[in-house]
Amino acid sequence: MSTTEDRKKLLLSFVQVVLFLFLAFGGFLKKIAPPDETGTGFHVGIVSFFVLITLLAVSAIARRAPGPKYRKPWMIAGIAFFAVAIPSALIYPRMLHEYAYFSPQHPDQLRVKGSDSDLTKEAREWVQTHYKPEASELVRKFPPGRVWTEESIERAKSILLLSYGSLVLSLAAAVFCLIEANVRAKT
Repeated sequence: MSTTEDRKKLLLSFVQVVLFLFLAFGGFLKKIAPPDETGTGFHVGIVSFFVLITLLAVSAIARRAPGPKYRKPWMIAGIAFFAVAIPSALIYPRMLHEYAYFSPQHPDQLRVKGSDSDLTKEAREWVQTHYKPEASELVRKFPPGRVWTEESIERAKSILLLSYGSLVLSLAAAVFCLIEANVRAKT
């Protein structure tokens, strides 16, 4: 078997692991992705590549450090990444709540919203004379782009994407390291 065929088989097995991660648990990682207007398709694709690169790096390091004596470092690394995943798993839903709302036109669709402190002048004046409405009510009252400042929306998109990326990458790295720890236990 040629080295090219070996590389193809190796890459195929890694891609299958990444696909498994994104499709496992009913496509959970895809379902919790930020709203579409953040460019989710692009960013979920990029995160998939980052996960693949992480897997390749973990695998390359594992190949250079064979033997049962490396089981403990793999476990420590896996637990450390898991420790990063825990706050990420707590922070990301809070960021979704803070920077996303359900569209009044499509109640099953999440949309990006800016910070409550970054309303446009027109929306802020309306809120001051009325009450603090839900984001979906503000969007019904004002035309698109007239509720939050553009900078606030862009900042919200970045926060959502970074917190999602942190969650997915830390989970993937934890899984990969712990897999290596278990594989090393058998060698």
